[in-house]
Amino acid sequence: MIKLRGSLFTQTMPNNLASQTETQAFAYALGRQIDKLLDYADAARVYAAIDTAPETLLDYLAVELRTPSYSETYSLEVKRVLVKNSLIFYAKMGTPYAVNEIINAIFGGGQIEEWYEYGGAPHHFSAYVGTGGAVGPDELDEFRRVLSSVKRRSSWLDNITTVTEMTAEPPVQIGAVMCGSIMETPLPPVFVQIPAMVYVGSAVCGTITETTLPKIEEV
Repeated sequence: MIKLRGSLFTQTMPNNLASQTETQAFAYALGRQIDKLLDYADAARVYAAIDTAPETLLDYLAVELRTPSYSETYSLEVKRVLVKNSLIFYAKMGTPYAVNEIINAIFGGGQIEEWYEYGGAPHHFSAYVGTGGAVGPDELDEFRRVLSSVKRRSSWLDNITTVTEMTAEPPVQIGAVMCGSIMETPLPPVFVQIPAMVYVGSAVCGTITETTLPKIEEV
């Protein structure tokens, strides 16, 4: 079977005709025009070519499809996933499935936990975001925006937990700083028995002095 793209009609002709210079030149020129028409046809495919669509076209498609939680600041890979699954998101909007899928598509990891899973109040839920890397205030604000656009209006967010995976290497260092308060622990008194001869030394400005105590008579 001969593919239309990149082929020449001389491939289907007998040798006495295909070998002519004029025929080969005409076949080459016609083949190039056919390739251009095929390129235009591929560009006309929109919904079937999201994986190869340019970023500008994805932005237009997101406006047309009203893609949930879409933002022009997202990476090209995230935009493709959101636009491709727009209809699925709308079909399952408000369900934990849709919320979890959008969270994973945008943030690379995360999920929600329903109220009955952690003993919360009815119609409430908790959210987890992040699997490795830092999650800063800007990311949390974006996370709240995404949740508000896909959750049920009758559901209320209790808290957001950031999840960070840690490995054994490099070692994790934890430091503590005391701020504004000092804790004191009184120790019991210590009774010291002085022996018969004690040398007490002190260093003052580079000199050493010795003091000999008198001998204590034993009773």
